[in-house]
Order: sequence, then C-alpha cells, then structure tokens
Amino acid sequence: MAAPIKIVHLSGSALAGAPGMLARAQNQLYGYDAVHFRTGDHGHFRDLMSINTIPVRANALDAELVRRHISEADVIHVHNLVAPFALSWLAEVDGINERTLIYQVHSPTRERPIYRDLSDAVGLEWDARLAVSQIHPRLFPTMTPVPNCLHRDWLTPRLRSRPRFDGPVRVVFSPSTPSRSRWSSKSSPAFDAQLKQLGDNRRFELIKVTDVSPERLSATRSVADVSIDEVLTGGFHLVSYEGMAAGNVVVNGADELSLAAFAMGFRTNEPPPFLRTDLDGFAEQLGRLASDRRLLADWMDASHDYYWRIMSAERVVGIYDEIYRAGKAGHGERADAVA
Repeated sequence: MAAPIKIVHLSGSALAGAPGMLARAQNQLYGYDAVHFRTGDHGHFRDLMSINTIPVRANALDAELVRRHISEADVIHVHNLVAPFALSWLAEVDGINERTLIYQVHSPTRERPIYRDLSDAVGLEWDARLAVSQIHPRLFPTMTPVPNCLHRDWLTPRLRSRPRFDGPVRVVFSPSTPSRSRWSSKSSPAFDAQLKQLGDNRRFELIKVTDVSPERLSATRSVADVSIDEVLTGGFHLVSYEGMAAGNVVVNGADELSLAAFAMGFRTNEPPPFLRTDLDGFAEQLGRLASDRRLLADWMDASHDYYWRIMSAERVVGIYDEIYRAGKAGHGERADAVA
C-alpha cells in the first residue's frame, strides 16, 4: 500500500482553528499524514480554539521538529503568514520548491495580521494561491476560492438541535473576537443595542458565549434555535458553518458577492439557506421566526440538511485534495504520492 500523503500546514495564528481542523479532517477522513504548526498567537484561549494544532517557538527543539516534518512533506500549505524564524526553517530544507506549495489567505486586506497579499514576500514558488470563499475573493481576485473546513471529533449529523414549538426562541451569539474593524467586524454600538432589545424581549432567550471550548459551544448550539454570525460587513464566518451543522437558523449579512464566492468555493449552484439581513432588518427577521414556529422548524431542518450534504468536512477535504493533485503536476516522482 502506498505511503500516506504527508502535509504540513503552517500559520502564524489560530485562524479560528481552521488549519488545524483541515489537518485533522485530512487524517481522519482521507488517511493523510497531516500536521499543523502555529508559529505565533500563543495563549490559553488560542490553544483551546485550535486543539488540533502544535504551537511552536523559535528554539532548537521546535526547529528540529518542524524541519523534519517539512523535509518529509509532499505538500506544504501556508495559511496567511508565518513567523520569520519559521520561514528560515523552510529555506533550510533542500529542494523546498519541489514540494507542492500552497498559499491561502484567511484574513482581509488592510487589517491585521496580513494587511495585503503576502504570497510574493515569502520567497516560495506557489503551485496554488487560495482565498477562503467568504468575503475574501473580492479582496484577492486572482486567488482560487476555497471553503473553510469545519471538523471536530464530536460533530455528527446526530448532534443537532430539535425544533421546539413552545417557550422562547433560543438565540446564540458567539463572536470569536471583539473586532469592530472593517471586514472583521462582529459588533457595533448599533448592533449591541439591537442585541439588548432582543435579550429584553420575552419571546427570545439570548445566550452570549465567549471564551469557551469548541465542544462546549457545539453543545450549546445543539439546544439552540438560531445562531447569529454578523450582519455588518456583507460577509460570513465559521459561525455560519457551526450553526448550520447543529441545525440552527443562521443569521448573517452575506451579500451577493459573498454568495457567489460561497458557490465557487463549494462548487455548488444551490444557495445556502442563510437568513440574510442587515442591521435595519435584524429585529423584523428575528420576529418572523418567533411568530411562526413552523417556519422556524422548517428552516432549522433545511440548514442541517444543507450543511451535511454540501458543506461537510469530507466534501471539503475532497476539494483540497483535487487542488493538491493539480499542483503536483510537474514535480517528478513526488507526484506518485498524490496520485
């Protein structure tokens, strides 16, 4: 039997756990040998968010560890940026450009941590340049849209919310960061006021969640009805994936460009059943769900069905697999490892 494909994911921050989840899914669902190293963004909460990640620092032990994995890798997948000390480790590996080299952006332009396209600043010959298929393709139009990968060991179609026809509508708001800047905005004074009104309305039970483990958050969604992503930027985030996987109605402000990016990334013509709104329509749209519990129940079922048909980790890993295979062309005998 052929040896499994060896993949090294590198990032400078947790990125909501996305690179680590992709590596874990590649191992568990496709039998790859994948690992994710994080070269910065240290701290307990980041480790909690990205449990499938190995944080590394600029020391001799970590240098040996990372260089060994890189030297054996078939694919090196860089997410956003990595610390300069890790770039030097890459440069020390003979034949680094003979591997399949993938660069992927997860963050917007003109914001931390990348501010702009850094792919040309790394000094590697990329086989593919990717952008997460949310708001990012409009900011990086020359990059290929790809979906994020939501994969946790405990996530299954059975871990889902069941529609209820009495009691308040349970709404979860769980911003991963308190950002109020440009494309990364999760809140604003006006939106905070809307949330306060929602929390004061006896037809709703508002649950604000921060600084908890991903498993705790998944458990909360499994007994909720609605997950709020954000309605300020025209985009959406991993919260939308998480809510749909749990069978929640997902509220976001995805605009037509974001929906087009979603379609390209997931390779589908079937639009996701987001409850799309903006700040002005937020209260009215939530009120519709509270007034029509059958509508709420049907929407919850549609979200759950769509996620597990279109957005599942197994399907997403297959999309990346095709990109890796295409990038391997012209790399000599290492192509056999991906074929």
